[in-house]
Amino acid sequence: MNLRALVVLPSIFLAAAAAADHHEMPRAYAEVYDCQLNDGHSLSEVASFAREAFSPWVKKQGLEGNTFLWEPVAVAAPFDEADFRWVNYHPSWTAYAKGAEAWRSASAAKLREELFSLVSCKLPAFATVLVTDPSEEAPSEKMVMLGKCQFKPDSELDLEGLVAAVKNQNRDSRTDGDLLEAVWLTNVGIENEPWDFLRMTAGSGAAIGEMMDRSMGGGGRLAPNANPFNCEVDFHRSHATR
Repeated sequence: MNLRALVVLPSIFLAAAAAADHHEMPRAYAEVYDCQLNDGHSLSEVASFAREAFSPWVKKQGLEGNTFLWEPVAVAAPFDEADFRWVNYHPSWTAYAKGAEAWRSASAAKLREELFSLVSCKLPAFATVLVTDPSEEAPSEKMVMLGKCQFKPDSELDLEGLVAAVKNQNRDSRTDGDLLEAVWLTNVGIENEPWDFLRMTAGSGAAIGEMMDRSMGGGGRLAPNANPFNCEVDFHRSHATR
């Protein structure tokens, strides 16, 4: 189904101090849309719309939040079909509902028309996001590594154990650059997902590159690890829009 049919694109929403791609956020709810650019339009046009038209409207409505556009860099099939992903973060489901109601209102009619002239998006998927290592930096652009992770057969981790395991691995690959690490637990809008959880690492290109060099162990292959999970990683370029 096309996003135009629902007219619910987003509440876009997490408090500015808690935007998951670029700021500290202990817990939030991510809303992710896989989107295609309409013929003749570009991602830069969508970013301009989000920053120059949508963001002022959100502020006027008194809504919390931030949104990011994820531009694919290296994404494995079958998740490589989207031209980009529109990613929203919400502090609660109540905040999501408030934003969604505002988006459906008459005050947003012209915004909806402008947005849908640029893009077509699928229905969203949602995830609970737990930040295991916050970031101190908030640039307008970051690289995002998103790992599709599965537990090893003998793993019996609970949520607390998973967070601890991710933190341990973070220490093993720590860099001089500033990185954000988070665990995503998908729960709404996805069926039969080929992962147990998603692991996000976000930082500058230099910081991500340094981390990858350390993780690869100098031999061009990922260094062995004793963690109770394995991840297949995709790369995105994250553009902050507000």
